[in-house]
Amino acid sequence: MAAGYRSFLSARNMSTPRAIVLSRPLTGLATVRALHRAGIAAQALVFSDRDLVRHTRMADLVDVPVQARGGDALIEFLLQWPRCAADERPVLIPVCDEHALLLSRHAQRLSAHFRLWTTSHDELLRIISKNSLGTIASALDLPVVPGIAEPTPEQLEQWSAGHAGPYLLKPFYVGAPGNNVHDKNRQFETRDELLDHVRSKGARAAIVQRMLRGGDGYIFDCYGLCDASGRVVQMATHRRWRQNKPDCGTTSFGEIPAGLPADQDDTLLAQTRTLLGGLHYHGIFGIEWLLDRETGRFCLIDFNARPFSSIGHLVDCGLNLPALAFRELTGELPSDLEPQPRLRRLLWVDFYRDLQTFRALRGAHKLRFLDWFASTLRCRSWAYWNWRDPMPALVRTGKLLRHLAELFFFNGNRQHDRHDCRSTSQDATF
Repeated sequence: MAAGYRSFLSARNMSTPRAIVLSRPLTGLATVRALHRAGIAAQALVFSDRDLVRHTRMADLVDVPVQARGGDALIEFLLQWPRCAADERPVLIPVCDEHALLLSRHAQRLSAHFRLWTTSHDELLRIISKNSLGTIASALDLPVVPGIAEPTPEQLEQWSAGHAGPYLLKPFYVGAPGNNVHDKNRQFETRDELLDHVRSKGARAAIVQRMLRGGDGYIFDCYGLCDASGRVVQMATHRRWRQNKPDCGTTSFGEIPAGLPADQDDTLLAQTRTLLGGLHYHGIFGIEWLLDRETGRFCLIDFNARPFSSIGHLVDCGLNLPALAFRELTGELPSDLEPQPRLRRLLWVDFYRDLQTFRALRGAHKLRFLDWFASTLRCRSWAYWNWRDPMPALVRTGKLLRHLAELFFFNGNRQHDRHDCRSTSQDATF
């Protein structure tokens, strides 16, 4: 705590303006690295002992006191921030839904002291809540995954009679009040399993969706930045080849640009623009779509209204959204930017998460070790490794080595590698 407090006070000596990142693993680390890469002074507010941003050399660190880590107490902590000069207003960058909503709710108080995105709290809540986002998309004639929000057991029984499984149960957003779905997605193979769960646990602040035929290799993101007028500044596409959990989790192995055929790429970008045109959004976005293999349509899944776990991958490919967002908020954004810049094609891996994904796929006879290992060797962008900032990756590697030891010496599953199995992403080329 003492070291963090000294960092807090040292803000008086930093160049102005600067960026303040409300860190969360892994996104906080990737965001401060992106800012540093653009020559922007950054400070990371640290909320967890497990956040590897603690080991970076690319940002000044601020330990947030336990009593100030949430709600109004965090706002009061920010309002006590030391000022470098009377007109200095640091840029605030949240990297999780909880903090994005909190900052928007207190924007009027904060804006006198900080630069932050201007989406209203009501609009932001409407955007990140999966139930209202689906309503917005449907009104814009955009395809959505069939679902039902906060169903009673009776409502769910009627709805599921016309919608075959498997199903996903999701919170409206991570941290939604009253929600007891602790994972981003919980999967149910059969209607009976889903009904039993909702009868016993309820579905408050949650949505039930059909699990369409898509999954790993068929999940795509559009990443970009909207300015204060809602105009798209720049945008790019991303493909999730593997996720953790498989088919419905966080990217563990991805590609930028997505590598879609030109007509599908145009459709994905056009649908994203249509969605953004129906909102008034200001800030970094990551909009998730599923390519339904039965209909060939891109169905809207989610809207991340802040930086996301693959933002470092995007920077390596040539699009630095945190730096663009900083320049936009400080009035320094270039006027000649290409809306869809040409990017370097790179594969990216979060090796630790992808190892967990491999274990699950190998256990289901869907991915051989040699195929998995060969795909990771093709990567030129990594979740934690950075030649100029090696310590976070070295710390992470300690945990990874323990899991590798468990995988190859203690779990007794080595016989799975003898099966001639095909990957779930069997039509992928790396």
